[in-house]
Amino acid sequence: MKNDNAQQALLDRVQSEAEQLMKMHACARCTLLAVAKNLNLASDECLDVALKTAIPLSGGIAGTRNECGGLIGGVMAIGLGLIKYDPRTDNPEARKAVTAATKQFYRWFEAEVGHARCYDIRDAKVGRFFDSSDPEENKKWIAAGGPEMCAGIVGKAARKAAEMILAAQQST
Repeated sequence: MKNDNAQQALLDRVQSEAEQLMKMHACARCTLLAVAKNLNLASDECLDVALKTAIPLSGGIAGTRNECGGLIGGVMAIGLGLIKYDPRTDNPEARKAVTAATKQFYRWFEAEVGHARCYDIRDAKVGRFFDSSDPEENKKWIAAGGPEMCAGIVGKAARKAAEMILAAQQST
């Protein structure tokens, strides 16, 4: 994409859509969907399969509060956008570029957000961990601004993943 204004508008749209999608929850799915849809990374059928695999990765992997779903969805988008070889074959040379990009994204995420684990992010950003599966805790989570905080992180992660995919596509 040669027009910087057009690219910035695309990245703004990716970020905004990811934030809006977080109303549905499932942070990994929302990050992946915003990037993949706006960058046309896969057919609808392929994207549906990828989204199904992303749903249980949200909430720090099935709600365990481990790795952030926004981070995981971004990693999935980078894989979808950068792997151009048959994924059923061994291709260590081609894998190097996507691994390097993913590592760069992971390091960016940790620096930008402060943590990679959902539990740590929630603790740092809203003061403590809330068990949103418990109705009373979920009310406190909402009152503390948790959903908005997560939407902001998902939006930033989607934007950065899209930016990295576009940069890689332009350099090839």
